[in-house]
Amino acid sequence: MDRDWRRLRLGIIATDAVAIVTAYTAAAAVRFGVPGVLRNPVIWESCILLGIGGLIVTLALAWQQGTYRRSALTDGHRVYPLLVTASTYATVAMTVLSHFAGSQLPASRGWLVGSWSGSILALFLSRLIWRGVALQWRKGGALIRRVLIAGANQQGIAVAQQLHAPLRHGTVVVGFLDDYQRPGTEVLPGLAVVGHPGSARIKARELRADEVVIIMGGLAWESQRQLAELVTRPDSPLEGKISATFYDLLTTSAELSHVAYVPMLSLNRNRLSGFNAATKRSLDQSISGVMLLLLAPLFGYWRVKAWICRSPMFEFQPVLGTCGRPFRLAGLNVRLTCSPVLARLPALWNVFCQDLSLVGPRPIRMEELPAHERWRANLFAVRSGLTGLWRLRDAEDAVEERVALDLYYVRNCTLMLDLQILAQTGRELIWRCMGRRSLLARWNANDGPKAAVLEDGSQAPEAASWEDVFEGDPAEATGEGLR
Repeated sequence: MDRDWRRLRLGIIATDAVAIVTAYTAAAAVRFGVPGVLRNPVIWESCILLGIGGLIVTLALAWQQGTYRRSALTDGHRVYPLLVTASTYATVAMTVLSHFAGSQLPASRGWLVGSWSGSILALFLSRLIWRGVALQWRKGGALIRRVLIAGANQQGIAVAQQLHAPLRHGTVVVGFLDDYQRPGTEVLPGLAVVGHPGSARIKARELRADEVVIIMGGLAWESQRQLAELVTRPDSPLEGKISATFYDLLTTSAELSHVAYVPMLSLNRNRLSGFNAATKRSLDQSISGVMLLLLAPLFGYWRVKAWICRSPMFEFQPVLGTCGRPFRLAGLNVRLTCSPVLARLPALWNVFCQDLSLVGPRPIRMEELPAHERWRANLFAVRSGLTGLWRLRDAEDAVEERVALDLYYVRNCTLMLDLQILAQTGRELIWRCMGRRSLLARWNANDGPKAAVLEDGSQAPEAASWEDVFEGDPAEATGEGLR
């Protein structure tokens, strides 16, 4: 596997270099024109000298910031801000170099701006191409990290379930190391305790493991220290990672920082933060705003119908939102429509006001809170949704099964996953409007017929698992990890 990673890293470095040179050349051709560059030796020398300096600075900063590490090569969007930083400092370096090199090498502002923007675009395109290549390699069994979980407690099981996804995260769990359970004890289907933490080196060689994840609180102190000493040795065959104790309790995101040289995990208040949170908010508001405008005539019809029937147009239901804050969920009066789907259209206003999201966990009513108390911190880490994985399952599922789908979404929510859920929900609604058999769960038992009953009155088939919802591997559906 190390050979595959080296091939991937060398390929990305070479492609990045070509991308930067191409961007600088294109910027010079646009700014000066091809004949102007070829006929003017001053411009030619300037572009060559400053371009080489910018190329070296960009690649050096990209390397120094860790954009060529394994985690950065296949770990989603986090690498892109680092590439922007490297390109920006390279442009500054070219500006400084032009002044120190003398007046014969002028740095055109147009060329610098074009080189800066072009190099960013070219580097982004290079990474996207290589992520697609890496995904294809993963499908062939390459670039898969084999992981040992040190600690078979509840948190270790949760971490193993999350990591055991070769296509999605590029990791496969090969077994557990534990102080308290005997080797051979099956912890998860197909995954068992393979030995004591003291035998980590031997078991890693037998199972061809590349990494060990130490579960804090899942091992005795002596075992934790022994593993920490093993993975930090220069000749260690294993890379080591430490999983924070709160993983199975909180699903909010965390950021690593250092206080007085002590590593600290800063827990964010919400699961999504920064760019991801802003993108989700903007999409929710823009889509809900457009839909409210398009549905304005329909709402006008219901307004007139409510006036004729002398009944209120809207009904409001108290539900819990992000961080457990209550809000009133808008719905249409049941006297105005017999369709539970149409009855929920006013909730688009809740989406526009950011009380609700288009996609998210199932909204929890006040009276349902005691049954969901165990998962309260997890479910309230993101905004509830008009639809979600919970809507693509049987409404008769037990609370634990519905919550399992919501927790999966909270821990893996991405833009691609939201689009997949919206597309699947739309398809189910179209099938229902066409009179075809569809399975789409209601929000609660009071929203008309139960989800297990189809529109034609027949009994729905048994609901599929969330993997079957997307008719394929969930990693391909969500696109996370290589996005």
